[in-house]
Amino acid sequence: MVSENNSRRATGIRGFSAAFQRAADLASLTGAWLAAMCIASLTVLVLVDTLLAFVSRYLRFMPTGTGIGWEYSAYLMGAAFVLGAGLTLRAGLQLRVELLISSGKARLAWLLELFSCTLGSLVTVVLTIWLARFTLRTYGFGEVSQDSFTPLWIPQSVLTIGMAVLAFQMLARLMTCLAGGAVNNPELGVASAIE
Repeated sequence: MVSENNSRRATGIRGFSAAFQRAADLASLTGAWLAAMCIASLTVLVLVDTLLAFVSRYLRFMPTGTGIGWEYSAYLMGAAFVLGAGLTLRAGLQLRVELLISSGKARLAWLLELFSCTLGSLVTVVLTIWLARFTLRTYGFGEVSQDSFTPLWIPQSVLTIGMAVLAFQMLARLMTCLAGGAVNNPELGVASAIE
């Protein structure tokens, strides 16, 4: 009877962990699509600025740029980095030292994974909370950028959302590790030329 209760409890924990991981994967996939849109927008912005600079050499009445190119390029690049970080983590494509983990000792690998998941969860949750407070403070003061007068809380909120997705994925990774599941899902990775 005791082992049956333990079995049910373990199954319940694994079920909750799997559901939590699926939710984190969905959030990470959404963040990755948003990151891709940021990169596409960044590309268009750079091309427009480059085209304007080229055309303005021959047509003096044309502006030499959009006036917001550098600023918005930085916003879009930062957004792409953090919005895509959750999927990068889940796919196992982040940079990490595999020497100890791949040494063949399963117990040591699990302990190192547990330690890194716990530390990563703590850092990303604290960073998410800090970014949220920073964004709310900026919104409260009504701060704007100097060049385009863009309210700074807008790009800061995107960074906060991206960090929240990463924190969600880190917490899901920790729960999956504790439940004994696979923390990486290589099927979510994007193939590259170096693979």
